[in-house]
Amino acid sequence: MKKLIGRVLARVKLKKQALLLYFFVTNSWTGSVNKYRKIVLPLLVRQRSKDGVYAIDLDSEWLGLGARIIKTLEILLYCEENNLNPVIRYNYLEKGKETPDYFSELFYYKLADKDIRERARFTSVRDVDELGWREDYNIKLKLNSAKGLFDKYLGVMPDIIEEVERFIRDHFKSRKVLGIHYRGTDKAGEAPLLAREKWLEQIENVLKENTGLELIFISTDDQKIISFLQQCDLPVAVLFRQDSVRSTDGDQFHRKKHISKSIINRDAIVNMLLLSRCDYLLKTASILSDCSVVFNPTIEVKLISKPHSELLTWWPCTEIIKNQDNK
Repeated sequence: MKKLIGRVLARVKLKKQALLLYFFVTNSWTGSVNKYRKIVLPLLVRQRSKDGVYAIDLDSEWLGLGARIIKTLEILLYCEENNLNPVIRYNYLEKGKETPDYFSELFYYKLADKDIRERARFTSVRDVDELGWREDYNIKLKLNSAKGLFDKYLGVMPDIIEEVERFIRDHFKSRKVLGIHYRGTDKAGEAPLLAREKWLEQIENVLKENTGLELIFISTDDQKIISFLQQCDLPVAVLFRQDSVRSTDGDQFHRKKHISKSIINRDAIVNMLLLSRCDYLLKTASILSDCSVVFNPTIEVKLISKPHSELLTWWPCTEIIKNQDNK
């Protein structure tokens, strides 16, 4: 039907005008909805949290797991300062489905008991900037305290921890490990992609400067990078986790609706925690591997690509860059 309408408009030479009108109406509507949400949602969440339960549903197609973990830390810090009990859900604007709770597949509460969770009246937001906070809690987070904040309120589900520990026991085997995170596919829109040859040069330099490293563990969404490194004549073995999903054609799979969000999140959190247990972390720009530093703030880390601009750079990347520049 859309193609037919387009052909008719083109014949009567009104297609350009119709497109201009369409984009004007769409942008105006979107802008009005965003303004409405930023006025109404803060009022709604304040009303619903009067009993001390601050229940937020991060309901967005564009927040990856790393970003959700950072947003969660922001919510925890806000609740810590305002004497509130945080209860959180992760969703993805899924239509025609019962509301799942992807958060509880990954984390459990230490302070919010069953009674608190049952009293929770959730407010769905696309991002925490819709909550109307007077302060920017992203810039208030610090690497030396964020893990303690997380541990006070939350824990990672035991089956995930068990998988991480089993992988370390079976594959790391007490060896010193260079953790590598290479984010490809959709990451080019946020930060420059590093050429393979430059990437290999960085790895070789780290191995020369840190002769005690005995193994490489690579986490990536791009199968071609794994194949490339396996073919290189590196002085140590290259190890990776057999993720359920990984791109073989450079196409991003994170946005594909037919791929289970539960599977994607499971792959992501296990890899993030494995990277946090390495002895040295070499990484491209990615919030997910930034979270590895949150979970192990003492890890030696080298960031080899930065976001395109400061507008795309948030904590903890800002602190990682600052610490690296001060060395």
